[in-house]
Amino acid sequence: MRETMDCTTIFSPNTGRTYGRWRPDSPKTVAEHLAVLDQSRRELEGDVQRRVAVLDALIDAMETVRSELAQLTVDEVGKKPAEAADEIDYAISFLSYCRKLAREYRFTTAVDGRTIREVAPGVALLITPFNDPLAGITRKIGPAIAAGASVLVKPAPLGMLCAQAMNAAFQSTSAASFVRFACLEDPSVTETLIMDPRVGVVSFTGSTRVGSIVAVAAAQNHKRAVLELGSNAPFVILADADLDRALDDLMARKLRAAGQACSSVNRVYVDRRVYLTFREMLIERVKRLTLGPSTTAVDLGPLRTAAAMQQLECWSVEAVSMGERLVAGSAKGAAEGEPFLFPMSVIEADSASLFDRIETFGPILSLRAFDQVDALLAVLEAERHALVAYFYTGCPEVLEPKLKNLRFGSIGLNTTAIQGADMPTGGFGEAGVGREGGPWGLREFLATINQRGG
Repeated sequence: MRETMDCTTIFSPNTGRTYGRWRPDSPKTVAEHLAVLDQSRRELEGDVQRRVAVLDALIDAMETVRSELAQLTVDEVGKKPAEAADEIDYAISFLSYCRKLAREYRFTTAVDGRTIREVAPGVALLITPFNDPLAGITRKIGPAIAAGASVLVKPAPLGMLCAQAMNAAFQSTSAASFVRFACLEDPSVTETLIMDPRVGVVSFTGSTRVGSIVAVAAAQNHKRAVLELGSNAPFVILADADLDRALDDLMARKLRAAGQACSSVNRVYVDRRVYLTFREMLIERVKRLTLGPSTTAVDLGPLRTAAAMQQLECWSVEAVSMGERLVAGSAKGAAEGEPFLFPMSVIEADSASLFDRIETFGPILSLRAFDQVDALLAVLEAERHALVAYFYTGCPEVLEPKLKNLRFGSIGLNTTAIQGADMPTGGFGEAGVGREGGPWGLREFLATINQRGG
């Protein structure tokens, strides 16, 4: 991205050329949004039916602009059409689930003569990612509204056109005074919002580096920060696993959004007894992949930015210079002015790897053999970016007890389907703090009032 006067230029991942522009909101506009939201949240505080009505309006609005949102997700972010369609369904599922949860949740409880009320501590500031430009927003809006908080969404600049289309649909409904979007690029303006006393909770999805800044700003101003940050997801294949199933799931998870997802696989560990067999299966599958713009019928679409493509090139070259081996794919991305394409690449290591400390966020897989599952688990227990881990085995009942000391937010056992509106997601260590999804995500936007007497 670069500035053109006071507008920000958006480059298409599918062409490498200018796709559109957007203008950041003025401080006055942002201040007006916050004033409206601070007032409107009082309407939600004791009225669950009003919260349900707001969520109803948001669902209807998204359905109305479904085709526009799907096309923008393809054109602006570079997702394949099927992925874009799936994301809209996924995004709406958070609003639908939270509508149901709001009806069922007990916001007031009587305990030993006391009344315990759960209330939103203020406006919710939602800082969202580009890689899920729709669901990354609704998975935060849904629980915040259900909890009784009005919301100020600060969308990712790299998904701004998707966010603006969503916002335009929302602003045409009765939910307009409860949901506002602040189109910002200057980090100092976002930091000012975090410090504003009307903001009660900050929810952020993004890198560990930026998340740390958000956490410090929130802590200094005595408010909660919910953070979903970086991941370095391992994919472990035991000797008795169904190798075909493991390979299918691995590729499906890695190809989705060109590997630009926190739940994507970064490191593949294979029991040495089946390592060579699986290695050849993986290499053969990678060789058959088609690569191109997401507007065409391909297996692997583009990265979001040229900078991301160039970063993968640098890491690939560095890994090879350190003795790792490029066994499939290439270390070279597309030329300047072309789609932001980087081929699926498999980099093999003997033991430690450069990718043990890097979240690639793209189509690179680190591959290596292991000898003892207990020794590998001991290594994974020390993982600092512990968001998601996947394990494949023919005897899950034997492996499952061994996983009890792992502290990953989500663990998939013979599956990569670990997410859903009703399921908690989040991490440990540098992967973040707090949870999204299910009643656990709702509670992140609530605080208690303990009242006694009458």
